[in-house]
Amino acid sequence: MAVCARREAAGRPFSCAIRQFKASDAAALADVISSAVHGIASRVYSPAQISAWCPKTPPSDAILQKLSDGRAVWVAADGEDVPVAFIDLEADGHIDMLFCHPRAAGQGVAAMLYGKLEEAALRQGIRLLYVEASEAARGFFERAGFALDKRCEFVRGGVKIHNYRMVKILD
Repeated sequence: MAVCARREAAGRPFSCAIRQFKASDAAALADVISSAVHGIASRVYSPAQISAWCPKTPPSDAILQKLSDGRAVWVAADGEDVPVAFIDLEADGHIDMLFCHPRAAGQGVAAMLYGKLEEAALRQGIRLLYVEASEAARGFFERAGFALDKRCEFVRGGVKIHNYRMVKILD
């Protein structure tokens, strides 16, 4: 289990532990998704786009089903073991989700999660990682060494949204 310790913006210590996903995390991860979309992605997407992307907190049973399909999932949990961020890796190298609760954003949590993912990918012989990064996550993935493949536009709920297909070849 990896441990991160940083200072929050208010000067209070922020600490978390990186661990594997467990079924009991599903409701908290649904909240992390909603909080990240509404609290972080809302800085770069319009209210209509945010509403189309994540109109409400996803059902925890849907999150549990998705994250229990065989993919690897790492969770950053605070000192009370409450999830504050997570990342997943599918067998083909696809990163489907990286979400960080606003209270943990900017603390290095996403970088620690990504580090665990990349280590695991290399151990599994995965040599190509790819992601459809939101506008809010694009910079993070660029700093992690991903290259822009293309901008993708799609319509959800009648609203035009975009993200970026990004790729990274692992050595």
